Amino acid sequence: MEKGARWFYLHGWQYRTIGGVHERRVAEVSSRGRCRVVFIAMNRVMWRYQHLLELIDGDDRFEVKVVLSPCLNLSVEQQHTDMEGLRKYFKEKGVEFVDYDFEATPYDFGTDFDPDLVFYPQPYEHLLVPAHDCLSHYNRLLCYYPYAYMTGKGKFFYDFHFHNLAWRLYYSNDTILEEARKTAWNHGRNVRIVGYPNADDFFKPEFRQVWKRIDEGRERKRLIWAPHFSLGDTFGLVGHGGFIWMSFFMLDLAQRYKEHLQIAFKPHPRLLSELYKHPDWGKERADAYYRQWAEMENTQLETGDHVDLFMTSDAMVHDSGSFVVEYMFTHKPVMYAMRNLDRYLASQTEFSREAIGLHYHGANEREVMDFIDFTVLGGEDPLAEKREGFYNRYLKPIGGKTVAQNTLDDLVASLRLPDRNE
Repeated sequence: MEKGARWFYLHGWQYRTIGGVHERRVAEVSSRGRCRVVFIAMNRVMWRYQHLLELIDGDDRFEVKVVLSPCLNLSVEQQHTDMEGLRKYFKEKGVEFVDYDFEATPYDFGTDFDPDLVFYPQPYEHLLVPAHDCLSHYNRLLCYYPYAYMTGKGKFFYDFHFHNLAWRLYYSNDTILEEARKTAWNHGRNVRIVGYPNADDFFKPEFRQVWKRIDEGRERKRLIWAPHFSLGDTFGLVGHGGFIWMSFFMLDLAQRYKEHLQIAFKPHPRLLSELYKHPDWGKERADAYYRQWAEMENTQLETGDHVDLFMTSDAMVHDSGSFVVEYMFTHKPVMYAMRNLDRYLASQTEFSREAIGLHYHGANEREVMDFIDFTVLGGEDPLAEKREGFYNRYLKPIGGKTVAQNTLDDLVASLRLPDRNE
């Protein structure tokens, strides 16, 4: 279909009629009193549905399947690693799942299970095999938790086809809803505010100790370095680019401060695939670099979940989008390391700019070292009180409930399901 015809079909027909499609599906579910749900799991880092899954899996108004499906935009090596990580995670959690076999025809949940709801890990088309991709399931009630805390503005974040055709977009706070209202074709009519899904993990009573044991006779501060995957501008978005100028400086810094710091390298899950394609890196060099972080005495490589890592750390240096907000749950000092910060801030929402304003800023090696010397090691943290105010305004649980419970409450009400006591 040519671009003009495709645009007319979407805006002139599909966007305008999707409400009727949703209402017919809701009526079917309501009359049945039971809803069939599929959760797509693409990789462990972007899996945000565990708490919601546990709630509805024990609710007889729902029938649930978890389906593993790799992101086709990543390298084949990364796809295999992601599937293995999910298998291990779900087995540890006692969660039944439909596995992904790279040598076989993908499981067709549309035909086999015919779900009413499908929860996706990302709101983009062509990421998954056709049988699983959202393009094949717009006739169902598609739902979405953002895999990261949304801080950018513009079409990429709020106005793709999925954003306008999904049934529910479960967002974190009212500032994000306002961006959707300004940007999306449907003005955010399908948005519901439930809180940030990862918040339920940050509010756990206890956290695992994930830092490796070294030289117990000396106390070291625990620092995270979390570079974004973007090595330049992509998809019309301002690139972060921190990894390029910081990669070997951070290794040198780990050596220089080995008596005082432990450093965890927490790269974006897509960074390795991007380095494989980069003309100055490639697979061999990138793999060797990652191994160096895993093997040095006072460093470690972290490619899985980050909540326990965050909560047991002392500080972080990063240029991420989501971590701008997520690290605020720790109440600890954090630095945003970016050379083109003013240009990047112009692409961000007011909410994001406020969060970044509560970071210490590093545009060069000297500023990063000052942060380590005076704040991480020296304890000087003049932004602490302002970060606490941000936390109280935006990050506390909504209505005193978990994000999963807020989501379940909306699902039950919107699907017109019977009360469990009926």
